[in-house]
Amino acid sequence: MPGFEDHEKANRLHKALEPYVFDYIKDVKGSISAEHGIGLLKAPYLHHSKSQDLIDYMKNIKDMFDPNGILNPYKVLPQTQL
Repeated sequence: MPGFEDHEKANRLHKALEPYVFDYIKDVKGSISAEHGIGLLKAPYLHHSKSQDLIDYMKNIKDMFDPNGILNPYKVLPQTQL
């Protein structure tokens, strides 16, 4: 992380602050993702800005375009049964 000499301390700070940031984003009805996707680091917080119904729609769309689950398997959305 830029500006930090002690990377371990920076990582601990990041992990301590991240849940509060995502909770705030949820409270103000914001989004943790952008048009390019959510990314691996934010995946555990997807439910903060997307409903379970919307996450299920995302899974269905992924399954429709990637029925064999070969594109980035297990990265963000869990595999669903066909």
